[in-house]
Amino acid sequence: MASRRKRRKRLTRSASDRRLLGVLGGFAQYYGIKASYLRWTYVILTILTHVVPGAIIYLMMALAMPSDPHTFSLASFLKGQTPSSQPQHRERKELHDVEEKDDV
Repeated sequence: MASRRKRRKRLTRSASDRRLLGVLGGFAQYYGIKASYLRWTYVILTILTHVVPGAIIYLMMALAMPSDPHTFSLASFLKGQTPSSQPQHRERKELHDVEEKDDV
């Protein structure tokens, strides 16, 4: 049962297949369809609904969907973190019996 949880797909914003914020790329990865089909469908529906509702729904999805945890995200960029400066989850090492010497 634990192995099934590890393989469970999560709906996240895509970092690799994105045009704006990665929302439609994330949906395409989750459902296993081509992102271009989903994008064209969304653009046509947005135009048919006079643009504003489609844009608002897209922004709400971008705020509600978490970013892909395995890639560099816009939020970490705005915090000033680069992929190399993101904290690594390692155990803290303790030093014992350390002697400090001054070189004079």
